[in-house]
Amino acid sequence: MTIVVDSNLVVALALPLPYDALAVQAFSLWSRQGEWLIAPLLFEYELTSLVRKGVALRQLREERALPVLHQLQQSGVETIAPTPELHRLALRLAERVGQSKAYDAQYLALASRENAPFWTADRRLARAAQSAGLAWVHWIGELTTDHYPL
Repeated sequence: MTIVVDSNLVVALALPLPYDALAVQAFSLWSRQGEWLIAPLLFEYELTSLVRKGVALRQLREERALPVLHQLQQSGVETIAPTPELHRLALRLAERVGQSKAYDAQYLALASRENAPFWTADRRLARAAQSAGLAWVHWIGELTTDHYPL
């Protein structure tokens, strides 16, 4: 099965975040089950930004930034190049979930096109998407036996 993953989940594999144990559990499970993990190309830029943020917030020492970024880039998430259709879909989905920007909607668009679940640590995004009828959007806190046999 294909799963779209948010960059905030991947960065939790290396930085101390409130949901890091859930992220590790999810990636372990997805790996065991042979899931194909994908993200929009934007993911690569977000990883770099999140690692830098980790340094700025003192969650990560400066000298560890490059090795951690390399580790995260090897997490097994394949990035998918955008297409004009994906951008148009992202614009529509951003409107649908009430977002003023379309960054998160790039993930939603990819998941919609691939008919795949999208997992995120952004609870507000997940709630907005679910309220807009996008039942395939999941917050990492929902990872239970309802979704996967843990």
